[in-house]
Amino acid sequence: MLAWERRGEIEIIRTWGTRFSKTRLAGRITNLATYYALAALAAGRIQRPDIIIAETDPPLLGALGAALKQRFGCRMVYNVRDLYPDIAYANRGLKNPALLALLTRANSLAYRHADEVVTLGRDMAERIIAKGVCAAKVSVIPDWVDTSVIYPLARNSFRAQFGERFVVMYSGNIGLSQNLEAVLEAAARVANHPGIVFVLIGEGARKPALIKLARERGLDNVMFLPYREKKDLAESLGAADLHLIPLMRGAAGCLVPSKIYGILAAARPFVAMMETHAEVARIAREHRAGFVVEPGNAGALADVILAANRNRNELRAMGERARHAALRQFDRTVATGAFAAMLDRVGRAA
Repeated sequence: MLAWERRGEIEIIRTWGTRFSKTRLAGRITNLATYYALAALAAGRIQRPDIIIAETDPPLLGALGAALKQRFGCRMVYNVRDLYPDIAYANRGLKNPALLALLTRANSLAYRHADEVVTLGRDMAERIIAKGVCAAKVSVIPDWVDTSVIYPLARNSFRAQFGERFVVMYSGNIGLSQNLEAVLEAAARVANHPGIVFVLIGEGARKPALIKLARERGLDNVMFLPYREKKDLAESLGAADLHLIPLMRGAAGCLVPSKIYGILAAARPFVAMMETHAEVARIAREHRAGFVVEPGNAGALADVILAANRNRNELRAMGERARHAALRQFDRTVATGAFAAMLDRVGRAA
């Protein structure tokens, strides 16, 4: 039920777990329960650590981390990548009152016992502090991109299939938090401009419904494509003239879409469809690398796309600034260095 593996100085303990279908709540709960039980068993068999790092996926790991901290008398870092139960309230992906209450209590326990709470963005940090968590132990370390792997390409074979058309792209999970219906509405509003094509790359729970909606509305300017392999990300991200990063209203601070870092590295401008205080919207303004429109505002999005199509030179300048931001602030070496410095600080405080 447990398997040990070593890679250099890293020891990995792999746990077994059930693999019931995630389409039913009972199956998902069983899968999580078996994982938590075996993860707790594995953690209980290790030597005393100096620092425990607990993440938010799956969403009850923070409580397990808090329990292990109490047992070992060590330090704990809570690495918040998705804010629970806030995101569940925002996208209505979970409505069970008992489970929502459990998530609230588990995360409150993790915040209380954590010596450091690491977040992906300033909006997320602000939400956590508003919950009563001490601001002094909340820090922001963004996700990262390997700028040596994703970079601007002089020649792009993936782009060639779109010809001379202006490519508006969404790349990523097609799920509950993105409100891609507004993107299809914007596509309908610019349908009389044949030189503009919308390309949606990815998979997710909402994809079948969106394909059906686009077909019903006769949106010939919308293409749905499957995920591209990681090795092809430089090509696929670089194929867009303008990227879309939509979030449904209320989701700002619950997560930071990681696609932003690859888009920056590929030297492409973007539209942040979200509240103005959201981290990605702040990046757009601070680095002058993108546009910001209110979440769900299809009319404003259509206006931005039409204006961008008329100002290609400014788009190129925005892309150059995006690449500069990726190199200076969001490269892998920068973010991992910040995380290492945080761990050193937490460890020395012990």
